[in-house]
Amino acid sequence: MDRALTPFVARRIFAVLAAISFVVIMWLGLGMTFFADEWAFIEERSLGDPATWWAPHNEHWTTLPVLAYRVLIETIGIGSYVPYLAVAVGLHVVVCALVYRLLERSSGPLFALIGSSIILVFGSGFEGLFWAFQMDYNASMAFGLAALVVTDGRASWRRAGLVAGLLLASLACSGIGIIMSAAIGAEWLMVGRWRRYVPMLFVPAGAFLAWFLLAGRSGLDTFGVPMTIEAARDAPRSVMRGLSNGFGAIAGVPALGFFVLVGVLAAGTIAAGRGKLAPRAIAIVLALVLQYALTGFARAQLYQGIVDYADYTRYTYVSGILALIVVGLVVGVVTVPEAGRRRLATIAILGVWAVVALETNIAFLLAGRGLFLERADMTRALVTVALAPDRPVGVDLDRTLVLVPSPAALAAIAAAYGDPRTDRLVPWAVRPIPAAYLAEAQRRLVEGAPIPGAIQP
Repeated sequence: MDRALTPFVARRIFAVLAAISFVVIMWLGLGMTFFADEWAFIEERSLGDPATWWAPHNEHWTTLPVLAYRVLIETIGIGSYVPYLAVAVGLHVVVCALVYRLLERSSGPLFALIGSSIILVFGSGFEGLFWAFQMDYNASMAFGLAALVVTDGRASWRRAGLVAGLLLASLACSGIGIIMSAAIGAEWLMVGRWRRYVPMLFVPAGAFLAWFLLAGRSGLDTFGVPMTIEAARDAPRSVMRGLSNGFGAIAGVPALGFFVLVGVLAAGTIAAGRGKLAPRAIAIVLALVLQYALTGFARAQLYQGIVDYADYTRYTYVSGILALIVVGLVVGVVTVPEAGRRRLATIAILGVWAVVALETNIAFLLAGRGLFLERADMTRALVTVALAPDRPVGVDLDRTLVLVPSPAALAAIAAAYGDPRTDRLVPWAVRPIPAAYLAEAQRRLVEGAPIPGAIQP
């Protein structure tokens, strides 16, 4: 089994699975449309106004996703969601390919093929697969993982410059760039051959600081005062829950994520005591702690008492992928013995992991599809009542509907870029709007939309 799976064979199997996954995820995503944050890029940004490229989205630096959206909006319009989703899913496949490359180097082709296959259908992070807006996180991950791949090579000023450029691009896509930069920086500080090149990382760090001071600070108070005492008190719980979600998602047992986390940390501690743990594993764990701590400081006050922000799948998309890389570094090269009980035990462990993790994540993938189709129903219902010629008397045409812009803004957007209520590329995939959604949309039009954080769906 193991001897037949050479790197050459495994890479080609992965390439086939990646192509199939792209097609399947795109097919599952047909019928969806723009949701929530995407409308900010549609309504408020412009290719013709560079000032809108640099303004933060909430607390994120999103210049590259803004430009990607605006190119699509101003060339093909918003009459189809397919091109936007294709960008996000395409970036996801790139992320998976980079994960395969990293796992092959740390753990061999067999582990790399199983692990990357789980990520290809990573339903635990379904927001990154069905919400085109998450191209920002996907791109940050892709650039950051590419920086890890480059770091695996021989240290040189040229490679250091390439890593710095990749991290700058990652930072300019979303706050996940901070996490990836932290992982790279911590690793370089621990690895002698890279330590002398750490000053090169001041370039992306300095660029981010300049953006933050000039433009980004305004995004911190989007959801109220950040970094409160309450958020600080909640940080340890947020970090533990987030890490448990990531490791549990990769193992395929989200309910037992805490125990998976403890097991991996224990194995890593033993490996470190024997001098066999790669510094990268430590660096990534530190970066994951930073991820959920920062998320808690920035978002805890928004969702307090409503939902647990650490459970959002957009965050598990990041933590799960990085958790898998940590697991690969902890277990080392995985091979199947030629004969005996160890061979059977190895095959059984890998087989159970693959089956359970794939089954769990495919189930979440299908559940996520259902959620986003419901969100598409609500978006289309809101747009329908907002653009209806017989709107109730007294409706405030300039009041935002939260999930979509105000009726006046929607009218201007539809006139300029097309009608999002259908999909001109796959019109047959758009299902009729349920009457209950139209009734709720009408109520929101008249009475006002609910506050962010309490929106369902």
